[in-house]
Amino acid sequence: MSNSSWKDQIQKKWGPHKHCPICGRAMAREKSLCSQSCNDNYTAQEKKKKKKGRRNTIMMVGCLVAMILIMFVIPFATPS
Repeated sequence: MSNSSWKDQIQKKWGPHKHCPICGRAMAREKSLCSQSCNDNYTAQEKKKKKKGRRNTIMMVGCLVAMILIMFVIPFATPS
């Protein structure tokens, strides 16, 4: 058996690289995404995440307001 690890063997064979987070293809280490289409897909995914986060925040604030109304305003508003 050789003293070099399997990681060293792979590094020798393929050279320094990383994989695109969108499609998984190997690419140069300096790049963050492999192509313009992956960049467009990444941008679209980020916009969807941001929109979903905003919607969830609005829903949470709305539920909080509804709970406060139910707990404090309605019991004092009804005549006893």
